[in-house]
Amino acid sequence: MLLNEFIKETQKNQMIATLLKHYKVESVRWRYKSIKDHAHYNVDKGILELSTKYKNLKDSQVKPFLITLIHEIRHAIDSKKYGWKKFKEMWEYEANMIAQGHVKGKTEPYGDNPYEVEAEEFGQKNWKKWYNTFKKEGLI
Repeated sequence: MLLNEFIKETQKNQMIATLLKHYKVESVRWRYKSIKDHAHYNVDKGILELSTKYKNLKDSQVKPFLITLIHEIRHAIDSKKYGWKKFKEMWEYEANMIAQGHVKGKTEPYGDNPYEVEAEEFGQKNWKKWYNTFKKEGLI
């Protein structure tokens, strides 16, 4: 059983490395951390933090894992594109505008933030392609 878990973890690590390389953000470091969310891209440090609940990936977790991972990679792409300080400022500006009621029809600084919406759409749009790729390669 322990050997099987090791293989699964190795395969999962290979998926993460493949995605980071494909999206040209291979310099992003990643680690497991006990966090409330599934994952978080720490823009200040350039680190992709994955919830420890993903350390041993179950079949039922593959879809949300891929969606979340690709979502957070989108933040890394934006951070690389704009520079991490500028991207953080842009994200916070949008969140503050929503929180202060300056964006009509938007009330959630996180959920309605255009950078979060874009990242979620990116994850939803691309997870199936990667699921099929990784399945074909025997990684899942």
